[in-house]
Amino acid sequence: MLAEKPAQDTDSMDGRTLTVSSEAGDKVSPLPQQQLQRTRTQEDFPQDTIIGQPAQPTPSRVFSRLSAVTQRTDVEVKEPDGTVVTFPDGGWRAWLVVIGGMHTLFATFGFVNAWGIFQQYYEANMFHDKTTSQIAWIGSLQYFLIYLPAVYIGRLVDLSQFYWPFWTATVLYAVSIFLTAQVKEYWQAMLSHGVLFGLCAGVLFCPGIAVVQHWFFERRALALGAVACASSLGGTVFPIMVSRLLEEVGFQWTMRICAFVLLYCCTVASLCLRTRLPPKAAPGGVFNIAAFKSAPYTLFTLGCFFIMAGLYTPLSYFDVMGRQQGLGSYSTYLIAIANAFSLLGRAGPAMIADRTGSVNILIPGLLGSAVTTFAWPFCTTKTTLTVIAALNGVFQGCFVSLVAPGVASLGSVEDLGRRFGMVNTIMSFGSLLGAPVSGAILTKYDFHAVSYYAGAMILAGFACFVASRQINLKGKLIGKM
Repeated sequence: MLAEKPAQDTDSMDGRTLTVSSEAGDKVSPLPQQQLQRTRTQEDFPQDTIIGQPAQPTPSRVFSRLSAVTQRTDVEVKEPDGTVVTFPDGGWRAWLVVIGGMHTLFATFGFVNAWGIFQQYYEANMFHDKTTSQIAWIGSLQYFLIYLPAVYIGRLVDLSQFYWPFWTATVLYAVSIFLTAQVKEYWQAMLSHGVLFGLCAGVLFCPGIAVVQHWFFERRALALGAVACASSLGGTVFPIMVSRLLEEVGFQWTMRICAFVLLYCCTVASLCLRTRLPPKAAPGGVFNIAAFKSAPYTLFTLGCFFIMAGLYTPLSYFDVMGRQQGLGSYSTYLIAIANAFSLLGRAGPAMIADRTGSVNILIPGLLGSAVTTFAWPFCTTKTTLTVIAALNGVFQGCFVSLVAPGVASLGSVEDLGRRFGMVNTIMSFGSLLGAPVSGAILTKYDFHAVSYYAGAMILAGFACFVASRQINLKGKLIGKM
């Protein structure tokens, strides 16, 4: 403990008090005024540094900057109830948790984001008597169930009791894909690839996000951005991998190979993910209705519902539309391209969101997502479809990366798992509606009508986020949230 009282900063978002100390326990004192005014000369710099020119990226400098990001820097946060919570905000154990979260999202959302490949394969090769909307229900169940258990699992994370459900879901997750390899009928695919797969993914997904937030505060958006990038990586790898394997070894062995990959990733995650904060009783039960007395939280949650009703529509139909436009097997790569560029949308905003505020980045990102969704059906050539897939992926990645830090900015950390879980559970109903409604519209009309529906849903979410921000900042146009 420091002998002197450390300097304190006040968080502009919610009035919590921050105290920062380095891993070595050093205290930095202000320099004398005359020293601040002194002009630096060449003697103040290393011999290989030339004033007026950028420093060369030598290995020592790169290692030094990497160490600065990864080292432990304790951050004390005084909650509104007077409780002081310390976050490591770095260190090997904290970043090991991030690695666990990355494996979780690679295996869950990364694989779910490859649904467009299976949508096209089921339509063309297995379920000829089913409509696009009927087959889309399988993928929609995946998106619905990956979010639905979050309200319960999030509370288990708060109580540090998620480990046994996580291990059980790891085994059943692989089993669901092994069973999918044997399906012959539509109802079998609905149960194995839709219900069982989606439920297990939901049990796995929530801890991969919520546990990371126990370890970071000032670098929270950066850490969660790294985790979110893994789902983008999975969404890039799995479509290409599945497409090639379907051609080489057939459907059954494709699914079996995928099952082994998912089992490995989830096993690594189960060994790395550990909660840190002590369990704390919180009033209100698993689903805390009282949390919705906060207008910013309520509007944020409602916005997430609308967004999920339209956000993944282009990703679900890129392959189908590409083949209708005569792109053949290249249409498979549209999904991979969207997910690859989603990596930029997750990593880039996460690097600056800790300074600017997550919601401040989310709002323009949602506007961009709506615009690209409206523009998508008008792109009918290989080049234009590739460009719109890339742009749509960037903006989609921004939302996925920053929604969790956005929730964290609206309350205390002790209740974070439950609040994040409630948002995800409500989002799940938007996910459930998205693909089937789009499929029904497509059956009766065309992709233009589908884009109008999906884009309108995203714009509704955009409006809710703007209202949430303005209420939280008490009408100020400039402020961190």
